[in-house]
Amino acid sequence: MSVPVVIDPGRLSQFGSAEGNVFCLITNPEIADQISINRDAPYTDYLTVMLGEGDKFDDVLLREVPESAHVVVVSPEHFFASPEAEILGPRRKLIALACNSTPTSMETIRHFIDVMHRTSAAEQGAFSDRFFDLAETTDHLVYVDEKHGTRALLDHTREDLVWNQQAGPLDWGEQQLVPSGEISVLPINIMEFDEHLNLPLDGDIAFRGYPILHGGEQSYTREDQARIYGNLAALNKYAVVASVEQGRMTSIRPFEPEAAPLVRMLETLFAVDSRYELIWEIGHAMNTSLDILAGNHAMNETYGGTHGCLHFGLGITPFTQYHLDIVAPDITVYTEAGEIMLGLRGGSPTDRLAAAA
Repeated sequence: MSVPVVIDPGRLSQFGSAEGNVFCLITNPEIADQISINRDAPYTDYLTVMLGEGDKFDDVLLREVPESAHVVVVSPEHFFASPEAEILGPRRKLIALACNSTPTSMETIRHFIDVMHRTSAAEQGAFSDRFFDLAETTDHLVYVDEKHGTRALLDHTREDLVWNQQAGPLDWGEQQLVPSGEISVLPINIMEFDEHLNLPLDGDIAFRGYPILHGGEQSYTREDQARIYGNLAALNKYAVVASVEQGRMTSIRPFEPEAAPLVRMLETLFAVDSRYELIWEIGHAMNTSLDILAGNHAMNETYGGTHGCLHFGLGITPFTQYHLDIVAPDITVYTEAGEIMLGLRGGSPTDRLAAAA
């Protein structure tokens, strides 16, 4: 019998003090006996609540979770959608593992819960504060990949852009996807989509890193997801360079001959659904406790290397069949004055990979 995955609520730093609060784990009946809770923190009570086939998360939350609670959601078997603020309530704090949009084993959950235990909410809060302080000093964010000779500018001051911070300590009534550590920008609310909108991003972008292919509520098969991901996996070695005008990729080319099949796969996605040509999301990730786990894992998204790491999002579920994130360790984010906002000058010298099991 495998060793249970252990969640230690006292080490989940974004929650703050356990004193006087209830801890609640919401998980699936299929895996509940494989998760153990360390009860050393001074919570008044520890609860485990089931989210099963056909259950609506909002109903489970309202019916079975106290109005004042620290809530962790681990739901690889059933789709989880973040509750609206009025459902979450003013006296709950909620974190949820992003573990349903890609196939997720218990060993994968174990890896990323360990990342959660090592993540510092205070450090992420300080990183976020510095990022936004620097953003106020420049008219554009400058995305540079010296290894592949690309440069692009984002007019981040455009008033209609939507910024989301999934990092730092939680206040009551707030929620995060975990492992936490991301500042993202989109042209509209993260739960909406309009193909007539765009990010004001212009220049060239090199995609070289780690793809994540998320499935959503629309019908798809895990076999198709795995096949498409397999056709993109070599991005971890080879780069595809995109010319971008106002957030839309107008052309893509292989940086080296070995990247030609990657270009063909991306062009196939564009042909099936032209909305994939939009760089819909830019994520500025800062989880420096996270090592990339080989494979198609949603929770790799907040990989921050040692000084932060960029990722790009193409498509958005449930509007497109899949959402493709590409983690890009070679890109550095600068102010126009040349001050580094995220990453290292010249890009990350090495990618931080988790040791093979």
